Amino acid sequence: MNARDPKLTPRKTESRQQIIEAAALCFMKYGIERATMDHVARELGATKGRVYHHFGSKDEIIFAVHFQAMQFCFDAVLPLVSEPLPANEKLLAMAMAHGRVMMETLPFQRSIRQGVNSYLHGHEIKENRTVLNELITRRNDYENLYREVLQQGVDDGTLSVPDVAIAGRAIMGALNSLVDWYRVRPEQSRADQMRIADTLAATIIKGLLA
Repeated sequence: MNARDPKLTPRKTESRQQIIEAAALCFMKYGIERATMDHVARELGATKGRVYHHFGSKDEIIFAVHFQAMQFCFDAVLPLVSEPLPANEKLLAMAMAHGRVMMETLPFQRSIRQGVNSYLHGHEIKENRTVLNELITRRNDYENLYREVLQQGVDDGTLSVPDVAIAGRAIMGALNSLVDWYRVRPEQSRADQMRIADTLAATIIKGLLA
């Protein structure tokens, strides 16, 4: 199962995407374990039958939300990886892009955070273990983008990194923590939110400069 199925027609793809977006909002509102298919249907303004037409279970929707959340991150960061920049500048740009994605797709990213916590605390997901492994592989592939740039920084002398693997985990942990402590405020503009994301990224990456 993938968040995007090439065999789906455009109309079915759009309907499926609407369900995924509604589910992400529900997971953020009610918590990933308490949210139900009824919640998703109500958020969507549709019948539960429409939801079940595309997803056989809540676990399937959970995985689809997670895959979509990861895709948002890849779409934002991958174009920066091939930029002809010194490693320190590239790493900062990647971290800022990641922080902005956290802000712009907060329901998806908060759902991932809840899901990871559930797995760590022994929640047994009912879906095919192969799909969970695929999701873990995607997450590792994404983290490896940062590790590669960290290693480039060590090689070109722009970054001081005693351990690339640990530094990569530290960057991801710090950036992803934004979804835990940030609270949406009606008075904040999008520019305010982006400034928070950029400041967090700069604070993290500047500690690694050579």
